[in-house]
Amino acid sequence: MGQITEEQRAIIKCFTCERLSCNPENQTLIKNFFSEKGRSLVWYLQNRAWQEDMECKTAYYLVKNFDNEIVLFFSLKCGALFDPLDENGIEENARQFQNLLEVIQGINGEGQKRDLALQLLERFRSGQNISIEQIKRRIKMNAQNARKLLLQLNQDKQSEGNEQIIRVGHTYPGIELVHFCSNDLVKDKWKAYGINHPMGEVLFWKFITPIIENIQQYVGCQYLFLFAADTSEDGSLINYYDVALKFKKPTEIGTNKPRYDFCCEFMCEDINELKKNQQAYFDNFNPDHDDVIA
Repeated sequence: MGQITEEQRAIIKCFTCERLSCNPENQTLIKNFFSEKGRSLVWYLQNRAWQEDMECKTAYYLVKNFDNEIVLFFSLKCGALFDPLDENGIEENARQFQNLLEVIQGINGEGQKRDLALQLLERFRSGQNISIEQIKRRIKMNAQNARKLLLQLNQDKQSEGNEQIIRVGHTYPGIELVHFCSNDLVKDKWKAYGINHPMGEVLFWKFITPIIENIQQYVGCQYLFLFAADTSEDGSLINYYDVALKFKKPTEIGTNKPRYDFCCEFMCEDINELKKNQQAYFDNFNPDHDDVIA
């Protein structure tokens, strides 16, 4: 694959990106925005976005072509991801480790208690080059840590006094790509430019990535995430976000999902990887002459 050409760069460079409410004429221009698949997003742009952008609740951006037509809009806001914390699981772990510790302590006893303790210790050290004493210390430490975590959890609930607080294992700072929608009315113009990539894909890497990188210069931020509203039978939108924009569906990270995004798929991307992916995208923008195109 070959790099993007200077001619292609010149075409893309003619596009501009600005905040929705920074220009009064945008209130009129957004009325001419249309997307068959993104009707609900367009309704939000035309009915709610201006006020939200003015109040800085959500930052809306418009990408325009050289004819001052809106070709794409997107919006960003802060969010947080986290490692889930199973409170019931913590209590169960504390109980299990305590029971295990009590059994292990029976190794100094006689008869059935001692036999059971030895069996457990041998099972734990199976395949590990460590002594029984090391295993005992490890189990004792795990039991102490489980009890300590359970105590901290209960103390925090009592001192906080807010039942709406959700306790998690670890949090990760993030930015949510709330809306991302291209204008069907200008897609024929895009095709005429001769750029063999979808408009939204190119403009994502051209405009959204630099904004995210700039935000990271001022505040700690680890992930860019979104909720994909994929109603297709073949998961084409999920595949698009995955292959073209490099978002993944994590299983180890959670977030809060608002009612607005019910039935949508949570996807995220490490921002440090986002920078590398942007470079790779434009470095491999065009097929080589000897590439076979199916």
